[in-house]
Amino acid sequence: MQSPVRSKETLIEMIYEAHIKPGWLIAPYFQYVFRPSGGIPNPNDPTGVSRIGDAAVFGVTTTIRY
Repeated sequence: MQSPVRSKETLIEMIYEAHIKPGWLIAPYFQYVFRPSGGIPNPNDPTGVSRIGDAAVFGVTTTIRY
């Protein structure tokens, strides 16, 4: 049975910290994953030929100090 060839996973991440006012920090971030888990087969593909697709993740963290 044929399946995707596994290789490496690559991650690109960008984070920006914005100090809104003293004691308040907001940090939005973006991550993009190329070939998650090295290109494992997609469990939803009955043929087992396709791999899990790339993924984008957006998020925000905040810190408040008082």
